[in-house]
Amino acid sequence: MAIERKRKCFSEKIFLVWIECFDCLCWNIYYSCSYLKSSHACLCFVVFAIFLNYANGFFLLSASIFLIFASLKRNRMQTQIIAEQIIIAGIIVLTGAVGSWLKVINDDVRLSISKLVFKITLPLLILTTVSSMEMSHEVLVNGGWATFFSVLSMGLMYVAGKISVRIFRLPQRTAVVHELHTMFGNIVFLGFPLVAALYPDEEALLYAAIFYMVSSFMQWTYGIFRLKGQSNVSLKERFKNLLNPNTVAFLVGLVLFLIQIKLPDLLHIPLSRIGKATSPLALLYIGSTLAGISLKGTMKRADIYLLSLNKLVLIPVVLLLIINFAVRHLGVELGQMAKTIIVLEAAMPCMSMIVIMAKAFGAADDRAAENVLLTTLLSLLTLPLVYFLASVL
Repeated sequence: MAIERKRKCFSEKIFLVWIECFDCLCWNIYYSCSYLKSSHACLCFVVFAIFLNYANGFFLLSASIFLIFASLKRNRMQTQIIAEQIIIAGIIVLTGAVGSWLKVINDDVRLSISKLVFKITLPLLILTTVSSMEMSHEVLVNGGWATFFSVLSMGLMYVAGKISVRIFRLPQRTAVVHELHTMFGNIVFLGFPLVAALYPDEEALLYAAIFYMVSSFMQWTYGIFRLKGQSNVSLKERFKNLLNPNTVAFLVGLVLFLIQIKLPDLLHIPLSRIGKATSPLALLYIGSTLAGISLKGTMKRADIYLLSLNKLVLIPVVLLLIINFAVRHLGVELGQMAKTIIVLEAAMPCMSMIVIMAKAFGAADDRAAENVLLTTLLSLLTLPLVYFLASVL
């Protein structure tokens, strides 16, 4: 009887998770369903699963990710926060996917959204957030160590990528994409929105921006080097993309922060409001991008599972253990928030920009698109787990 009751409770929790995802556009339904008990929960779940999986596997996976945290979110405030933020993000991503299927968000609109985020809203978000911070000894120390551990995470990802490429003996076109996707995560379109949602303080975005600066430096130097080959890349060409609007915004904001000059409210308020549009626009872009990628060929690739394990779980956990060891035994002064953000940024799914870069340089852009799809879907499960581990360890 006890086993039967556990099975029934388990089925009911599955049903509640599906209700949360399927009807999440209406929060009243969400909260009322969270206490629903139904003897037909299992049957309803099967019906929903068959229907949605037939329509698109994206729904099935993106809904079931909350199962692990369904029982935790009522008892743990931190788990509840990230679960709710993931649900909110999922709604926006789903909206972008629906917009793509309805041809409202076509290739031209998607390109415009990416340019709007990369060249306007995100730079303004970084500039207004970093420049408005108050200087303190803690922020400076945390920023220094955040830079160090960001570089360390790049090193761990580099080693993991090289090893996994050798394990599967991937051909050159695929090996380059696998290696770069192990190193570079979707910081712009998922990392910043998630950090901004979890930590409203300006200090949090500073650490995320530091990680982005390190990643961006490696992307436009080593990334281009790997895609084009050493003999075809000039020093000027390697660095010309490094000075993009986001890095410039970070450097300007950092200078204003260090000399403690604040933007006047008449300028800061409108710019910050534009910057806050980054999260919904970036998530719409992700949803519209994922909607056009098929899961059929993706699931048959063995290398993509090792890529997902390395990128989403193994490297972030190893980085977390190294940071904890350094803090507890080596006297490193790194705050909990800074540690959590660095680990979260290291756990981001594969960078969508690599797809564009792979296509431009003749690498396996189809494999790159599949990497982005699967790791993004799996990250909806792994990011809450990584956040939980970083918060409690």
